Amino acid sequence: MRPDQAEGLRRLLDRSGLRVISISAGTGGSTPATIVNLAGALAERGSDVLILDEHPAAQGVTAALGLKARFDLEDVIRQKRDLDEVIVRGPAGILILPLARGARSLAQLPASEQQRLVERCGRLGFPVDTLLVDAAPGSASALLWPDAAAQDVIVITGGNANAITAGYALIKRLANEFARREFHVLVSNVGSEAEARTIFRNMAGTARRYLQVSLAFMGHVPTDDKLQHAARLRLPVVAAFPKAAAAGSFRSLAQAITGWPRAEADDSGFDDFMRRLIHSNRPRAAAA
Repeated sequence: MRPDQAEGLRRLLDRSGLRVISISAGTGGSTPATIVNLAGALAERGSDVLILDEHPAAQGVTAALGLKARFDLEDVIRQKRDLDEVIVRGPAGILILPLARGARSLAQLPASEQQRLVERCGRLGFPVDTLLVDAAPGSASALLWPDAAAQDVIVITGGNANAITAGYALIKRLANEFARREFHVLVSNVGSEAEARTIFRNMAGTARRYLQVSLAFMGHVPTDDKLQHAARLRLPVVAAFPKAAAAGSFRSLAQAITGWPRAEADDSGFDDFMRRLIHSNRPRAAAA
């Protein structure tokens, strides 16, 4: 069986719920190119992926793919558009829900409108088994509060001193602001896995000692000109250059993610995620 066929069969038999993963880069905010490539690799394996893009349109995933989001979650909240109309369909099976405007106003909705939105999220016109969260940086995000926090958080760092320092600073901020104690680390733009593991070991030791935080090595993405070429083509590297070294790395990352445990079947759909997101932002709305 091809990997995507085997994955499709596994999902038919698997009653697990939605997997929610937040991806952020140490330089502040997440890296749209990484999310695009990871989503493409997951979709290639047969996963049903939806990207939640909290960044302004010009800085987010839609822009990275050369697409334009005409609407976002705010239009659904104001009942101007249906949820399926707002979702942007990109290449290689990538789906994106823009929510830069809508995410911040969720907790301010009347209870009846909150319930209507939750029910609409339970009636998507397509299946979703994986959410990739492209959250706004730091405390500006409405998607990282504890009750709605992603099951897994991937922090991207790089091979130079500035990227390593920024990656550690991001972990420290998320640990302090959102009480996160476990992170996956992806080391990008390095020459070899050995170099990536050395960077990770140093970061993990420091985080364990000073932050009481546990880091897990997720993998690495090598320096590869094909990544930039694929970005110019507005495609994930697995679709543009299937035999590239970076494509192989993203396939390995996707394979690792599909092996991570997901939430139980009860109370773990997209509608349940939206309900938790609304509830988790109520304290901040009250404080504001």
